[in-house]
Amino acid sequence: MSFYESIADYYEKIFPLNKAQLDFVKNSFEETSSLSALDIGCGIGSLSFELSKLFREVTAIDLDASMLEKAKKKHGKNIHFQKLNMLGIEKEFGREAFDAILCFGNTLVHLDGSDEIFDFFKQSKRVLKKNGKLLFQIIQYDRIIDQNIKGLPTIENNEIKFVRNYQIYPDQNALDFKTTLTVKETGKMIENNIRLYPVSNFELIKLLNEAGFTEIFFYKNFKREVISVDSIPLVVEAY
Repeated sequence: MSFYESIADYYEKIFPLNKAQLDFVKNSFEETSSLSALDIGCGIGSLSFELSKLFREVTAIDLDASMLEKAKKKHGKNIHFQKLNMLGIEKEFGREAFDAILCFGNTLVHLDGSDEIFDFFKQSKRVLKKNGKLLFQIIQYDRIIDQNIKGLPTIENNEIKFVRNYQIYPDQNALDFKTTLTVKETGKMIENNIRLYPVSNFELIKLLNEAGFTEIFFYKNFKREVISVDSIPLVVEAY
């Protein structure tokens, strides 16, 4: 069972809709009602559904069938959910298909190294229309590596506790993301371990530039506050 399949039933309890994400997207464009968007790594579709109220058309993709099954219950006449690898977007949609590409939730670093990230950036550049934007969010891995951070803050509410730890492998330029989800009502525990690629800020800028993105902005959150060395999230706007 995959990481996301194992937590699909509890995903909304762990990661509820973040209104700041929605506002960030909305404020990235003068208007959205005539635009189309591609939401990559859409999960259970909560953000995609809200985006469909702003954009003329939303296409939302994910690789996890269990997540998509839940997402498809969110009906909307201008939203389409599809199982698709993020490295297949150019082949599937062709060039100049979308005004916005969104890739939130640390999805990017599930790719296998810089070559795959560069491939994704190149495809995104081609799939975007003129003046289109790529918006994505990951963890700022410069901080994780430089400060040898062992984990992220625990997510806890009345229903779940989600513990998130890192095992860093500097010689491999990789890390393991180890999680334990506890469902409080039943005491059920779900443990996972997934390998991630801790891409650096410098590498991101280099790859984005090489892919053809000419204006790149880094923020520490969806409020567009200036990034610092101690920021946990990294939010990127590129066009």
